Amino acid sequence: MVSGMLLMTACAGPLKQWGDETSLVSKAPSFEPSVLTREQAAVLNAVVGFGLEGYSQQVSRSLSDVLTRNQLSIKAISAQETLSRLNREGLATECATMVSEYVRSGILNRAVLEKVGKALNVAYVFQPSMAAFSQSMSSRFSLFGLRLFQTRISMLRLSVQLWDTRSGEIVWEASGEATLAGEDVREFRIPFEEIARRLWRRILEDLRT
Repeated sequence: MVSGMLLMTACAGPLKQWGDETSLVSKAPSFEPSVLTREQAAVLNAVVGFGLEGYSQQVSRSLSDVLTRNQLSIKAISAQETLSRLNREGLATECATMVSEYVRSGILNRAVLEKVGKALNVAYVFQPSMAAFSQSMSSRFSLFGLRLFQTRISMLRLSVQLWDTRSGEIVWEASGEATLAGEDVREFRIPFEEIARRLWRRILEDLRT
């Protein structure tokens, strides 16, 4: 499933342009999204590209926010609560090793996944990833060296996998890329979590029940 959208708003405040493209990578034949309204899922800490490590918690937090606050009817444990509970259960080292191996192999160890599922009492875990994030700024018009109009452009690529903690199977996987541009006579920043939450909502539409 590939989709695109352009959103422009020019009311009070800066002009913003939004464009995205999302893709359903795969879905297990036996998986029905409606199961997430009955069986709880947890959000794991995000895996991010080189040089983007500082965004790992924000990626996970933005996904958690969309899962718990958006009208998806999904029962989810936030990334923060997931990490805290796993640490209390003494699984910190095993989980860190599992994620390190995942970065190299793309596989979450089934034995550790099963322990995670039992410790959290969840049937599924979301494994979010961020492949790229960049921000740039350009000036459209200047007078006597004064920049009057500036455009800030943010580009973000996210993906997420849903793993069954009992079978060790990837039951659902999707990805997306978005660009958000904002323009104003004043300097301003586009918050990372604003564009991340908006893109997560688009990516997760396939799970809407």
